[in-house]
Amino acid sequence: MAEAIKPISDPARDFLRSVRIGGGRITIAAGAEGRALECRQAGYLHISEDGMIGRLTGLGQAYLDRLMRAH
Repeated sequence: MAEAIKPISDPARDFLRSVRIGGGRITIAAGAEGRALECRQAGYLHISEDGMIGRLTGLGQAYLDRLMRAH
């Protein structure tokens, strides 16, 4: 059974897109922690233990792909 796609805010969605543009990995800048946390809570992003690196998950990739098909 497929996992449900969870909606996230527009700023978090923009952040997630920037992770994909960055090759699936991004250094989380000061001020972006809240957006990264929202993406993590939805299951779209893994955050390193030190909170500095975000990596796109398979579910995050599927979420972005679904958005692209919708637009």
